[in-house]
Amino acid sequence: MRTFLGIVAGLWCLPVSAQSLSGPESIEFDAARNRYLISNRSAGEILARSNTGALTVFTSDPNSPAGLEIIGNTLFVADGARVRGYDLDTAQMVMTQAIAGAVFLNGLGSNGRDRLWVSDFNVRALHQIDVSQLSAPALSTLVSPTANQPNGVLWDARNNRLLVLSWGSNASIYAYRFSDGNYAPLLQTSVGNLDGLASDCDGNLYFSSWSPVSAIKLVSYPILPSSSVLDFSVSGLSNPADITYNRLGNEIAVPNSGNASLSFQGVSVCSGVLFRDRFE
Repeated sequence: MRTFLGIVAGLWCLPVSAQSLSGPESIEFDAARNRYLISNRSAGEILARSNTGALTVFTSDPNSPAGLEIIGNTLFVADGARVRGYDLDTAQMVMTQAIAGAVFLNGLGSNGRDRLWVSDFNVRALHQIDVSQLSAPALSTLVSPTANQPNGVLWDARNNRLLVLSWGSNASIYAYRFSDGNYAPLLQTSVGNLDGLASDCDGNLYFSSWSPVSAIKLVSYPILPSSSVLDFSVSGLSNPADITYNRLGNEIAVPNSGNASLSFQGVSVCSGVLFRDRFE
């Protein structure tokens, strides 16, 4: 198993005034514009954070934005019982897909081209949306009900599977195999209430946990049932939600839903080229 190459020295936490951040649930790095987009769930808006740290409102259209995912020039947002898409240049809504029976669509993942995957935290379901035509998205359900209460979703391209986090104590990371539709635990952890996950350009996996304390955990590539779950030190954590990886700044970004702040932690520069063209 490849070992993790270490952490770049230095970590920091940047609290933002309560008037700006309110229950931040997800953060996504917009590489083309060198900015972060943040679902400000309690305020019903999506914020943009520039590379200087300035916060502006990207859109106040969503009702209760949760997971975020970028494909091309579109920002997709899990919003209650719908997934919406917004043009990254104009912030105009370009897609909406309602999911019948959905209650709390939460985690979002994608293949970076034409497929979105979204978890329903309450109903316990995993859905797929073909977004190759924004004017006519195609919805299908992969698993319902799931054995776990699903949260964060990440596409593992090398293994043609989805990695899905679980809520609850001693939670597992689940895997959905596209080859046969099998959905089962992949790696059990000793922590609970897993929320968001991201992968760096070497394929190492990072995920956030609320219990027994707020933490970010690390699993070095490859992700196997026998993999060790390590501590990844980040300051200022409080109910860390849906995280992201910034390939330009080589950092993990964390929205803290508990204290309305953002935390950032540097990671090592890629050692190889395996994941340079596809990561969360």
